[in-house]
Amino acid sequence: MKYPIYTILAITLAVALFPASQLQARPDQARHHGLPDAEMRVAHMSRALELSDEQSVLLLELFQAVDEERQALREQAMLQVKPQICVLLLTTESELNKILDQEQLLKLAEMKADRGSRSDRGPGRGMHDLDCSEFEQD
Repeated sequence: MKYPIYTILAITLAVALFPASQLQARPDQARHHGLPDAEMRVAHMSRALELSDEQSVLLLELFQAVDEERQALREQAMLQVKPQICVLLLTTESELNKILDQEQLLKLAEMKADRGSRSDRGPGRGMHDLDCSEFEQD
């Protein structure tokens, strides 16, 4: 299902401007990073706006379509900026290696591994899964 770009922008803006208190996870839910998925957004809006079942279904279809298009745009953008991001990451790592001692570097590696193991982000949600091996210099 294709939507005109102005419709996608309008919905994205509406979701972004929707009161933050309405998008906050309930206290009994785990903390969430980033924009909630389509189902969660519809559930929050349904409670806050007392949506009908028909409205909820239509919003879910719309948000899922927008999410797919947003992901495609994110992937396209990532392909364009990957070289610059990789150079920045590798340069930063090189500078860190010069500043931190061996013990600190080991602790940093453990911290990164721990953060990665408890990450709730899916694929493509951050740079933790970015492969920069083709940009490494020996």
